[in-house]
Amino acid sequence: MNIRLIVVLYIMLLTIPAQGQRRHVQKAQRVKKISPEEQERLEKLERMKSAMQKVMIIDSMVVDKDGFLKYYHLSPETGTIKDGDDFTHEKRHDGYFVYLNEIGNKFFFSKQETDSTSNLYYRESDNVKWSEPIRLVGINDEHQFRHVNYPYMMGDGTTFYFAADGGKEGLGGYDIYMTTYDEEENRFLRPVNIGLPFNSPANDYLYVIDEYANLGWFATDRNQEDGKVCIYVFVPSEKRITYNIEDYTPEEINGYAQISSISDTWDDKELLSQALQRLEEVRKSQKPQDHSSDFSFIINDDITYRQLSDFKLRENVIRYQQLSALRNRQANLNQSLERTRDAYATASRKKRRAMMEDILSDEQEVLMLHQETHNLEKAIRNSENTFLTKNK
Repeated sequence: MNIRLIVVLYIMLLTIPAQGQRRHVQKAQRVKKISPEEQERLEKLERMKSAMQKVMIIDSMVVDKDGFLKYYHLSPETGTIKDGDDFTHEKRHDGYFVYLNEIGNKFFFSKQETDSTSNLYYRESDNVKWSEPIRLVGINDEHQFRHVNYPYMMGDGTTFYFAADGGKEGLGGYDIYMTTYDEEENRFLRPVNIGLPFNSPANDYLYVIDEYANLGWFATDRNQEDGKVCIYVFVPSEKRITYNIEDYTPEEINGYAQISSISDTWDDKELLSQALQRLEEVRKSQKPQDHSSDFSFIINDDITYRQLSDFKLRENVIRYQQLSALRNRQANLNQSLERTRDAYATASRKKRRAMMEDILSDEQEVLMLHQETHNLEKAIRNSENTFLTKNK
């Protein structure tokens, strides 16, 4: 063999590993580095997946973000939600929202602070004038949020939802939180992120439970182009039921978390059909069967109230709203109990043990709700009769 050829081959053998090593180094350099903040968010997302709530989403619609509120078809008894500009008849274009309770004597709103952050306030009326804005205590006392907006108070007067960004529990953008009002302390308890699938790394907000139609609503801009949002309608659950991640593949769990397909959540056709019918009713502005503005409440042998304006005492209007919410909760729980009992008949022995605990717990709660509604009915009836007697 020619000595020159041998030298050339030897040089080629020496250079091949070096070139491969350079390609390996270059490839390693192209791997995207994850920031500590992003790593923390990913870990938080994985933790939330293991506790993700199981929820039936019956409808979705993509609409323009400007004016998206008009696509929320809510029963009148839930109160009124308005864009701040529409409520104040001013054109500030600040994107803040207002929730006015059904009897119209108290409203919650978001207000910008001098440092450009925002917090929630309320004002209430004594039938003559509105109070000065009062900041909600307990919501953002530690300044954990940059912006707090989209308030909504449930009919019980204690359960409160809002959206905020910047919190340690958040996934990114606005997240939906829930808190409870402590009447004795005159403050709200520590807010809790309601988790997946309602929240995401995008903006999620305006979570509303319509107890009279038994439907829930929330909006998100996940997977949407600029200027668009998706509104989801779901069936509220009396009990928080989570996915058992061992029964699903990682791809399926990710699909539920991202709401890849709402039809994947339709595991109860009868429940779905009933919910779609209620949705159609509220969209047509028809009153659901148990609509509280068309009711019959016996005060005494001679007097029966049939609308909220019949009540003489303002506190009884609130009490009746609470009574309606309790009745709806009791009816929904009874339906859930029936479904669990039906499933119990064909379940395995292992699942029956878990179901039995749920059945006993639900039965106990039904009895408790029955007593609560009875006591509330009695309190309303007695106070109205006392007022009527004194003002004859």
